[in-house]
Amino acid sequence: MSDEQQRVDPQGERAMLGKLLSANAELVVGVLGPEEGRPSVPVLAALTATRNLSRLVDDILHTLARQAREEGHTWAEIGDLLGTSRQAAFQRFSGPMPPMGAFPTPPMPPNPPVPPTPPGFPTPPHMPMPPSPPPMPTPPDMPKPPTPPTR
Repeated sequence: MSDEQQRVDPQGERAMLGKLLSANAELVVGVLGPEEGRPSVPVLAALTATRNLSRLVDDILHTLARQAREEGHTWAEIGDLLGTSRQAAFQRFSGPMPPMGAFPTPPMPPNPPVPPTPPGFPTPPHMPMPPSPPPMPTPPDMPKPPTPPTR
């Protein structure tokens, strides 16, 4: 399947992004500014919606940057608008949109510490320092010019 066949209809994609943006924003507003007579929104639902908004904004930026390019705007214009260089805008928005996963990728655990060498075992050899370069030769003494004869 080619990239063109995998792409979603641009109008359908934009409509879906708009609906998701609106629904998630309403959940957040329900916690930040609750209205009388409306059911309260659980704070954890608003927290999840806020995380989703972050992902949606990135998708919307990709969609709008792609549309701007299709309309003939340059990467320099897009970068200036977003407060970055044209190269950074190109690197961020020129490729396919990043996939939306259910959860963010967990961070990699740190490398375990290297245990000390047990007693009785030889320690690993260390790398010897490379030899220092030979000293620069000094220029030979310049011969003194001959002295003129005296009369």
